[in-house]
Order: sequence, then structure tokens, then C-alpha cells
Amino acid sequence: MSASYFWGILFWILLTPTPLVVENDFLSRLVVWNVGQGQWVTWATRESCLHFDLGGEYMPAKKIKNLCAYKENKLFLSHWDWDHISFVRKMKFLVSSFCLALRPAGTSSSFKMKIVDEIPTCDSSFESISNLWTNSKARNSNDRSHVLVVKNKILIPGDSTLQQEKYWHRNPSVEPISILVLGHHGSRTSTSEELLNATSHLKMAIASARHKRYGHPHVEVVLRLKKNQVPLLKTEDWGNIWINTP
Repeated sequence: MSASYFWGILFWILLTPTPLVVENDFLSRLVVWNVGQGQWVTWATRESCLHFDLGGEYMPAKKIKNLCAYKENKLFLSHWDWDHISFVRKMKFLVSSFCLALRPAGTSSSFKMKIVDEIPTCDSSFESISNLWTNSKARNSNDRSHVLVVKNKILIPGDSTLQQEKYWHRNPSVEPISILVLGHHGSRTSTSEELLNATSHLKMAIASARHKRYGHPHVEVVLRLKKNQVPLLKTEDWGNIWINTP
């Protein structure tokens, strides 16, 4: 790893296992939680915690409670895969306010749908969050992923595949993206060369995965990122990843 590559990462990211939060000077933060193979991303402000998926192998319960317990908690679910929704039921025991702002497209098993149906619904309109793409008619759950942009700079594509990326990577909202949460945890089925070429301001990619067990991120994706000089952070290596978002 070159020195510029390393310092570029440190410049963009604040890593701490238990961040100090001063309510009168609270910086909004994006947190990619270390949940093993799965995805749970939180955008936390002074008043609210917006969660993008709630799944994985390990639940960061204490940290979620410390950060979000007494705030307004809204959930945006990208799609129906278990590693994106596995902690939904447990969430209500951690926070005082919890509702569903964005439901996965299409249908799933009766068990998964029951879990999601138990969550009260709430307003999904936010000026700082846009839904770039949803193919509700796609055959599989990954292809039906909601593709979200947060604060015009953070791209969270769920498990949207290479085939689906062809339809949304030219959207004008993609070009100014500076942080990419890798689609499908860094699988070779996502994060195309075309997508990376369309994000000329991209400064960081994050993989929420376990390479040692599942092989994510795949070597093809790592090489594509390296070719485009995009630093890659992995929750498997760094733990919970905290990024200030002023």
C-alpha cells in the first residue's frame, strides 16, 4: 500500500470503537457496522438514526443502543435477503422509536414478509435521500434492490447486480458520489467497471463482508478498485467504520 493511499483513507475516515458524542456539537456520521457477512449502515444525526438494512451475523446491539436509543429511527430495506433483514425484530428492543420508511420491492417468503409487516410504517421522503433505481418486476431479490444515495455523496446499492447497474449507473446522481458501499458485499456480480468510470469523484469503497469465509470482496472487484485508484476498507479488517458527514 502506498503512503498516499494509506493517508487518503485516514483523512476520510474516523475509526473508533466507542465514539464520544457531545450533543451540542454532534457531527452527522455514516456508520458501516461490522456485522460479518451482511449489511447494516446507519446515518446518525443529532435527532435521528436512518438505517439502511439491518442484517448480518453479529449484532452491534450495545453500540446501536448508545448511538440511537432515544432518537427517531427509520429503516430503509434494500431487498428481502436474510443477511439484510435478520436483525429487524430485535431492533425494537434497542430503541424507543422505530418505523419502516422503505419496504423491499416485490414479495418474499411469508416468514420474511411477516417480520417486515410488524414494523409501523412512516414517511419515506427525505431531501437528503434519493432512490435511484428499483426494478420491482425483476425475477430475483438482488435485482429488485433499491439503489439509494445519501446526502448526494454516499451510494448504497444493496445487492444490485451488474445487469441492473447498466440501467442506473448513468444517472446524474452517481457522478458526484464519493463513498460507495460495495454492492453485494463486494461480489463479482456487482461493482462494474462502467459504474466505477461513472463515479469520477469516488474516494472510498467499503465492503461489509467476510472474505475468509465467503470470499467477499472478490478479487475481480478488488482489482477493479485498485485500477481506478479507489481505496478499499473492509469491516472484517477495520471493525465498525465511522465517517463524518458534515
